[in-house]
Amino acid sequence: MTLAAHAAPVLAWAAVAPWWLAVGVLAVVWLLTARRVHALFSDPPRPRWVVRLIDEPMFLHWAAGLVALPLSLGALGVLTAFTIAGCAPGAPVHALTFPELALGGYAGGLMVAGFGLYVRRRRVRLRAIEVGLARLHPDLDGYRIAHLSDLHIGSYDDRARGLAWARKTNRLAPDLIVVTGDLVTSGTAYHADVAAVIAALRARDGVFVVLGNHDQWDDRALSKAIEAHGPRVLRNEWLPIQRGAGAFVLAGVDDGYTEKDDLGRALEGRPDHLPTVLLAHYPSFFRRAAEHGVDLTLSGHTHGGQFGVPFFADRLNLASAVGQRPRGLFRDGASALYVSAGLGTTGPPLRIGVAPEIAILVLRALD
Repeated sequence: MTLAAHAAPVLAWAAVAPWWLAVGVLAVVWLLTARRVHALFSDPPRPRWVVRLIDEPMFLHWAAGLVALPLSLGALGVLTAFTIAGCAPGAPVHALTFPELALGGYAGGLMVAGFGLYVRRRRVRLRAIEVGLARLHPDLDGYRIAHLSDLHIGSYDDRARGLAWARKTNRLAPDLIVVTGDLVTSGTAYHADVAAVIAALRARDGVFVVLGNHDQWDDRALSKAIEAHGPRVLRNEWLPIQRGAGAFVLAGVDDGYTEKDDLGRALEGRPDHLPTVLLAHYPSFFRRAAEHGVDLTLSGHTHGGQFGVPFFADRLNLASAVGQRPRGLFRDGASALYVSAGLGTTGPPLRIGVAPEIAILVLRALD
């Protein structure tokens, strides 16, 4: 993918410089970019100036190159079609060379990727969704659960940004806050930071967390760091949430990537007459949860696709392309699933067409 991201920039440079210089410069940039992309898997702490002045511009170039390739090929196809139809505006197609088209495509890619890197991923969208639950006591009608997911605290979304998310969530005054996994990007260096972010969350009935596949380098240490501040990590277990004469079961299933998940244990012994809200990082748990009579499953993992076609991203995104539920409310009979688009990013630190989100699930009693 990194090699493909440099195809259009090589051609673009060839429009303004000798081809051998373009290839030489882009070869160096490609090597540096490939090394940085590989370093995402460990995410070692780095000074903020390195992240801001080196890493983020490098990913801007990388993403612009990927966007430029289809833009350039599309422009070439349109211009060719006009020429064949005899409608080209005053010049044959060869008057505008492919390197020049690639240069325009790269410029367009820089604008799209720049918005995704510096604007879209930093503008959090607040969503309010009403979900009707059978067996929900009238005293719980209107109960508000703030759902956060995929914080990915690390080099790009640091403690300061995470604390800003916490303040935004607290201003919504939810009854309960849940965080459905992928708390860090990689490794253990940011455990203290994410624990501080979760500790800053405030809700009347508490803050509850499950772990995701990015949290497994030392899941016990991470759970301990979080619970030292008061929030609780649910690992294949449940507890009752009480309000007046009403109650519901809040359950959490452990990470499926490491095969520590045990849905049967997570739901074992729960009262059958109470509705169940299940926290599960992977949306793929929904089918099994519905079979177990879970009323509402809250998940993340997909980031809403993270990359989607602007204005059509709910349907045209990377998650949908690989058969996953990207973001939103889904139903299977009496069971419902809400998949969060998450707050952080994984891989390249940008979002295209997909906003980060904080969701408020408003529970409604069904007659």
